[in-house]
Amino acid sequence: MLLLQLTASMFLVMLGWGFGDLSTFFTNPARTGLAVLVLAGAIAALFLGLDLHPLRRGSQPIENQNLQLLILLLLSVFLLWFLPFADRKNILTIKQNYWRYVGLLSCSIGVSVRILALKTLGQQFSAYVTLQPNHRLVRAGIYSHIRHPLYLSLLLAPTGIALVFASHLALPILALATVFIYDRIRKEERLLEVHFGAEFEDYRRSSWQLVPLVF
Repeated sequence: MLLLQLTASMFLVMLGWGFGDLSTFFTNPARTGLAVLVLAGAIAALFLGLDLHPLRRGSQPIENQNLQLLILLLLSVFLLWFLPFADRKNILTIKQNYWRYVGLLSCSIGVSVRILALKTLGQQFSAYVTLQPNHRLVRAGIYSHIRHPLYLSLLLAPTGIALVFASHLALPILALATVFIYDRIRKEERLLEVHFGAEFEDYRRSSWQLVPLVF
């Protein structure tokens, strides 16, 4: 599933730029780096055997999340098309070229964090805030330090992609992602607290929410 997501994402990027002028796309090292990063992520997904289903609803989904996830999907599809289109047409672009490399670094960290988190979660991963049958509190790997690494990746990767394409939309994207993630973390931690009780309280005291030594 991650392989499919990465492939679809790169297709939308190339579609937005224009398949008739791909040579120009690769004249910029940061854009080339993004393509290499997607390829590396796809290879890592295959090597690690990541075959995850984001729409696994589980046994205890919180509220009706379908509309929220649909809006997120449609917005993501639009931005993956629009950002390279705007870069090529010089729409809302940042003049300072170094921001592209800041974005590539941010995106690289985001993808790496996501792959590590998905590998650790396994069949417990879901796009829904929910509990799976026989759900256990994951505290291994990257989760031994950060309680919500997948949400951290959702802050880093989309903002990074926007910066790779030198878009002034990077800040609004980061702001929207922050609002979405804050709501999800609040609901998820409440669910885990109710279900796991003292075990989750101990985990909360010994870990960071998103960034070690910061928050």
